[in-house]
Amino acid sequence: MSKPLTLESAAWAVAALVLLLLLPMIFSATTVDWANEVIYWAILCLGVNLVLGYMGYVSLGHAMFIGTGAYFLALFVDFAEVPLGWSIPLVVVGTALLGLVVGAIVMRVNRIQFLVITLAIAELIHGVFHQIRATGGDDGHSANDTWRVDLTWFGGWDTSESTGFYYWNLLCLLAVMLVLWRFLRSPFGSVLVGIRENEQRMTSLGYNIAIYKIIAFAVSGAAAGVAGILYAQNLQSVNPEPLTWQVSGEALLMVIIGGRKYFIGPVLGAAFYIVVKHLLESITSEYIIFLGLAFMAIVAFFGRGIAGYFVDLYVWAKRRAGVGRPGAPAAEAGE
Repeated sequence: MSKPLTLESAAWAVAALVLLLLLPMIFSATTVDWANEVIYWAILCLGVNLVLGYMGYVSLGHAMFIGTGAYFLALFVDFAEVPLGWSIPLVVVGTALLGLVVGAIVMRVNRIQFLVITLAIAELIHGVFHQIRATGGDDGHSANDTWRVDLTWFGGWDTSESTGFYYWNLLCLLAVMLVLWRFLRSPFGSVLVGIRENEQRMTSLGYNIAIYKIIAFAVSGAAAGVAGILYAQNLQSVNPEPLTWQVSGEALLMVIIGGRKYFIGPVLGAAFYIVVKHLLESITSEYIIFLGLAFMAIVAFFGRGIAGYFVDLYVWAKRRAGVGRPGAPAAEAGE
């Protein structure tokens, strides 16, 4: 079972939220653009970690959900001419249904086969959208008008500019985190952790683990679908690039770097990856070499990821102060 949320943990969460709300006022417009990119990657990673961190399955196919989420938005808004306010929930439902269908296929095999089949299905979907002429094939499709939500009625909230769009992204991130937090802290989440630790034991206890895994995969797909919506809204276009296996691989790397056994780990991993990548790009054209070295160092020296390192550092500081073990590790995935 998950540990109860302590007052101290809640205080840290509020402090982080205040910092995020003040970010556009403190940093430059370029940093805000980076933050917008971090957010849709973070949401994708939260979806990936539902499968990796909580169930113990490695997926190389979650690019299918962020990619189809982006394409579904384009298809609903520009081709079916569905109002944007209806299109967004339809995209979430569509990616969840895709997750149910794919989950019914891949969640009945062992973990190695799961990795290979998710990769194969994602590449199949990538090939389909790569060939469809109606959506531009390899060149993709640009928005006919705009795919960003009109919130000017709410205090002049203009999502067409970078700062206003950042707050829309942040709202979506917080909504996804809240839903997943409640989902994973429920008895359902405890069963997922049990599946990760010992599938045979959960089966012997009478749980239909196939149903649990399929539902979890669908929820994971829906979260990644939200990332696809924000990706499309950010670029105001769609293309087959987010459907490639490299996107799935990058998301896995972010989760591992951030700390797969911590709820906040994927968000930290996405932030680290994007910020370091952009900083290195501004310094050298050979940034990929130094990026790889940085990731190797993280994996080698911080086995539980960035989140695990900060938790250990915080525990050490509290013990030195004679306070004892804090409640911060309550965010750990079922530990």
